[in-house]
Amino acid sequence: MHEPNLNKNVNWMDSPGFTAFYGFLLLFIYAAVKTVLPASWSWTGVNIVHGFISFIIMHWIKGSPEEGPTDAGLYREMTFFEQIDDGRPWTWVKKFLILVPTALLLLASVSSNYDTTQLCINCPIWIVLILAKLPELHGVRLFGINGTVGIDDDAKKHFAHVKSS
Repeated sequence: MHEPNLNKNVNWMDSPGFTAFYGFLLLFIYAAVKTVLPASWSWTGVNIVHGFISFIIMHWIKGSPEEGPTDAGLYREMTFFEQIDDGRPWTWVKKFLILVPTALLLLASVSSNYDTTQLCINCPIWIVLILAKLPELHGVRLFGINGTVGIDDDAKKHFAHVKSS
């Protein structure tokens, strides 16, 4: 049994209503997109909107708005996704967040009858979102993109020192 997550930025995701909220949010996006795009493109539109917004929120923005004396800047260099469940891999929340882009890819592919153009849009979105969620890439900043100056630089120096020893 793990201790409860005290990080107010992400601890709400452990609540039972989280999955229902996420599902209703996706249905709301679907209803909005369906008014603009044809039916065969609706789920692709949802996938694009979801992919863009979730990447920015979960994998780009760092830190916690609740930083205070109790965390001593612990979450400053971590993305939202890295903060979930204190970084433990394969928790139910993280599995759910991997399942959602996969389900959206499937819905978009089936509703478009596997249209090549839409597959070329949906598959890269899925790949980016899934790769960003893999435990092997926890804390990794590919090519220094989204690195935190002073924090990720020190981590590189430490890694280079350990590797050369």
